[in-house]
Amino acid sequence: MSQAPTRNKRRPSTIEAGMRTSPTQIRKAVPGDLDSVAGLHTRARSDYYRGFVEEAELADPAGAAARRDYWARILGSADHTVFLAHKADRPLGFAMIGACAHPDPDPRVSSEMHLYVDPGSFRQGIGTDLHSACVQAWRAASVTKARLWVQDFNQRAQAFYRSQGWAPDGHHRTDSAGLLGYILDIPAA
Repeated sequence: MSQAPTRNKRRPSTIEAGMRTSPTQIRKAVPGDLDSVAGLHTRARSDYYRGFVEEAELADPAGAAARRDYWARILGSADHTVFLAHKADRPLGFAMIGACAHPDPDPRVSSEMHLYVDPGSFRQGIGTDLHSACVQAWRAASVTKARLWVQDFNQRAQAFYRSQGWAPDGHHRTDSAGLLGYILDIPAA
């Protein structure tokens, strides 16, 4: 009597599963992705902040130009990595990890994260896949604790981050009213 073959019971990570079965792909962004990243940031920010921030501020071309300049610096920086989620060359979201932009109140934090998903692509697993890419990169770099800041009114983002293991730590950014600190303890691989 022959035995049934044993199967590998390890389930693929979200990234592995998404790369095999989904047309959505994640790759490292390059400086040539600047328009995609800056445009996504502006669209996502406008959606997240609508109703909490004045429309004039959301539509301000000077603000959009400043964000574009910021992302140009980040995409050219060796201290940051930007992951871009896309489907058929259409950008769907991005995440940035790297050196903290402001001194962190927790000396154990060595990296921060920003994550944005195009409003038309919410609830499709894109944020989860981007987050998984960040965690994998942190593990590879031996980062054990990371920071993100989220607006106090952005309940959707706070719920998402909590679902990914982030926890509020009671810190607030002093240079921007309403930014709450979240911490992620990155488990070893």
